[in-house]
Amino acid sequence: MLKDRISWRINHYHHLWLRLKWNLKRQLDFSKKEAVNSVSIIVVGRNDNYGGDFSNRLRTTLDWNLSHIPHSELIYIEWNKIKDKPSDCTWIAERYTNAKCYVVPQEIHQLFSQNSSMPVMEYLAKNIGIRKAATDWILMVNADVFIGNDVLRNINQLNINTAYATHYVSIKWDGKPLTDHHQQDKKNVVIKFPAPQRLGSVVGNFILTHKNNWLKATGYDENLKNVRAGVDRNGLDQLLYLGLKTQVLGSHYHLDHPESIIHGMNETHGEHHFKNIPYKNPENWGFINYPLKQIGDRIWELQKI
Repeated sequence: MLKDRISWRINHYHHLWLRLKWNLKRQLDFSKKEAVNSVSIIVVGRNDNYGGDFSNRLRTTLDWNLSHIPHSELIYIEWNKIKDKPSDCTWIAERYTNAKCYVVPQEIHQLFSQNSSMPVMEYLAKNIGIRKAATDWILMVNADVFIGNDVLRNINQLNINTAYATHYVSIKWDGKPLTDHHQQDKKNVVIKFPAPQRLGSVVGNFILTHKNNWLKATGYDENLKNVRAGVDRNGLDQLLYLGLKTQVLGSHYHLDHPESIIHGMNETHGEHHFKNIPYKNPENWGFINYPLKQIGDRIWELQKI
């Protein structure tokens, strides 16, 4: 019991130190900043209502993020669409005039999938978003994540040669539209932790950097076709290999659900024992050689070659 209390106390002060460190680093960052006039927000999902309320969580976080980041465009990639179920792209395109949706059908997913337990190849999908982004700054954020007010205060001036991340806070969600209360009520916090020294464990939910950095990195490694866990950190390692600095802008908030990796690994996460830095994808990474068929207003479906 005493050992547990000591361990908790050490961990507590370590977390406080990390938050203080990142805060001081941001305050002492005098590097040249660029005005951020617009942001491409990339989100990936599937029309399988993952976790029982995926569409509702997605709508809730998009409402918040798109309304609080001015001049943003949404790029939504619906991966491995289930043919006999309604597409989330339909209501997304209707609800958000700044949205572009790209559907990856089952037949294309099957060409690449090497893990039958992983119906969404998240990072191949995010590569599509990178190649389709029309703005200079790319924010990749998960469908169940909304951005904290501290991030919004710090997002207007950014350094091109920096990869930005956020501290992690997972909350119990009441199913209602998001307000400042959802960030302030400490009773709703399930778990929280600061961004670690090299950002690693937080960049799957939120990573923001200049588009040119992802183009130099050639996106996430497209050879990783049987794994989801760890690919986020691997992409960050590629950016750091290219010489990028790291910085933390504040906190992101995750709408807790049982399938989250914080509740344990499952078969959809795959194996992630790989060391491949630096990697280089082929010139057509991000599926840019796949023709597009327009199937709705600002909705396109990738076609087999």
